[in-house]
Parts: sequence; C-alpha cells; structure tokens
Amino acid sequence: MDIGFIWDEDKYQEVQSKHGVQFYEVVSAFDDPNGYETPDSTVHEDRWVLVGMTASGRVLAIVFSDEDVPIYRLITAFDAEGKLLDEYYKRRNGI
Repeated sequence: MDIGFIWDEDKYQEVQSKHGVQFYEVVSAFDDPNGYETPDSTVHEDRWVLVGMTASGRVLAIVFSDEDVPIYRLITAFDAEGKLLDEYYKRRNGI
C-alpha cells in the first residue's frame, strides 16, 4: 500500500526552524527497515512515534497520527536521543 504524508505548514516551519528537520528526511526515515514504531505515551490520543534513520544517516523521532491511513498526519520530528535512540541501535544490531 502506498502511503502519503501531510504536515500543517505552520507546524512544519516551526519544526524546520527549531530542529532543522526537512520534509524529505522524515519521508526517508519511514523507509528505514530497522525503524520501529511505539505509541506516544505523552498524549491521550492515537499518536505514534517512529524512530528511523534518514537516507543521510540522521536518526529521527517522528510523531504522527495514522487515523487517516494511507495518509499519515505528521505532528513533529526531532533528532532521536536517550531511550529512543538506544532502542533504535539495539534493534538495529539485533541485541
């Protein structure tokens, strides 16, 4: 199934300015075969966090909603760190 992405323009500009994340990077992280998804426990709605490596080697944490599949509504994206990053490398290295 093909998927698509939408991102509120104002929110995208904010994420781009604050975290330096480009739209194409987010899209490429969804193609990472080592990436993983986990529920976003910081909110009370159906949101997910994808942790994946971009085509340029940057590991991002991407918060999104999949309520309109095959369209994913992107909420924010930033460099993965801490537990999210540790879990990514554990999974990638088969630990």
